[in-house]
Amino acid sequence: MRKKIVRAVGWLLLVVSGYLIATRMEASALIDGVQKLAAHPGLLLTMTVCYGAAFWLRSWAWQKQTVHRVPVLRLWYYHHIGLLLNHLLPVKAGELARMALLRRREGFAWSAAVVSVAGNRLMDMAGLAALAAAALLLIAPRQIQLWYGERLAWAVAVSAAAAAAVLAGSRYAERRFPAVARYRRAFFQGPHGLAAFFLTAAGWLLEAAVVWSVVRALGGQLETASALLVHVLTIIGQTFHVTPGGIGTYEAVMASLLHETAGHSLAFALQVAILSHGFKFCYSFVAGGLAAWRLSLSPLALFREAREASEEGDHEKSVDI
Repeated sequence: MRKKIVRAVGWLLLVVSGYLIATRMEASALIDGVQKLAAHPGLLLTMTVCYGAAFWLRSWAWQKQTVHRVPVLRLWYYHHIGLLLNHLLPVKAGELARMALLRRREGFAWSAAVVSVAGNRLMDMAGLAALAAAALLLIAPRQIQLWYGERLAWAVAVSAAAAAAVLAGSRYAERRFPAVARYRRAFFQGPHGLAAFFLTAAGWLLEAAVVWSVVRALGGQLETASALLVHVLTIIGQTFHVTPGGIGTYEAVMASLLHETAGHSLAFALQVAILSHGFKFCYSFVAGGLAAWRLSLSPLALFREAREASEEGDHEKSVDI
């Protein structure tokens, strides 16, 4: 049922994106945007460095969570193999690829690799949620007042109650289902957990430089808080993707957010979204190709191996991370 809902929302966003591009975007404007971006090598360098550093920080966080004995550089390569596959295939193949790399290259049991990558993804979601909350509650109070007005107190109360319910439910789930404890351990393991959380959040924060740089290159203005909010909510919106790299979903969510939160026209917002996503595709192919070359492997062959392993599974019950 959940998969059907995700696919339905993904297709809906794809249709919306297609409609907006067809009615609000002209090819000449897109070509002009590419030329303006190319005329700002400093901003392109900023985008590339920040995007690459973001993956380095999240790889470091992954190491602190569960893979202490694996060098950060190798985990950085693993992240880029996953990024490449996510932009080549219409499914989240990157996570399976990272599991397969831990199994093949680092000697992890399949169950241990699953727990490690799943815990790392949970940390990603926690970092994104924290940044979204910070942008809303600390950095962008004007948007909060505009959206919620006098109902802000109720919104905070409901959020606190929901957080308490999730915490209580997780405690119950750990007692009722022992396997859940493995994911909790992978998510927050000893003193390294807090460091991993801040490294992850810092990584996602750096990625906001991409949308900020594109807006500046095109002659627009975007506050840091708005750039962070647009970036984080766009990434969260990628949950509902049905195309390689979330084509369509990314553009629909980012354009809508730029229009609503920053006041840009839909045409300009679409231009920014398409160029930002295009940059990420180019980066994923170049950096992912470099990682594949350095590791001497075929990403697609690795994905097939990972899919077979996930279907068969290891029948080991012990997890040694």
